[in-house]
Amino acid sequence: MKFPALALFAVPFALFCAPGDPVLGAPVPKHLMKGEEPDLQKLQGDWKLTEMEFNGKNVPPDTRIEIVLEFRGNKMTVVDKQQNQRRIAVIRLDTTANPPRLAWPEARVTTLKGVPVRDEAAELPCVMIYKFKADTLVLATSGGNQAPRGFDNKDTPGGIQLMTFTRVPK
Repeated sequence: MKFPALALFAVPFALFCAPGDPVLGAPVPKHLMKGEEPDLQKLQGDWKLTEMEFNGKNVPPDTRIEIVLEFRGNKMTVVDKQQNQRRIAVIRLDTTANPPRLAWPEARVTTLKGVPVRDEAAELPCVMIYKFKADTLVLATSGGNQAPRGFDNKDTPGGIQLMTFTRVPK
């Protein structure tokens, strides 16, 4: 049985879908590669979930979901083979916020074969905070359109879900 609190995780990640077909190999726009958005450049590539905490408690590997994030330009795809789903969204970064934020206004869910899946939670906006730590990406969410204030659960009603991703070698 998978960790039941992952519904909180699934709601924000369900929002990684945008109208149109999945984008699996779109190039990064040249203006983004020249430093206008260095964080977007750092995100490019694939990231595998390697650690997860919910309200400060570690989620054991055998109970957490297995997902891969794929960043191509400003599109992010969440691949969840266990649920046979792909979630795609156009993301926006706010690097002026402290901590920086990653957000999307809407998303679309399909099966791994591209068949649309109706998921009302996937149609809601989401805001997360992020940081890079060595060759890892740390995302935190409190679920929905309010970003956590930090990565440590302090002053966040309902707590946060903290996810650490490691870059997948090419």
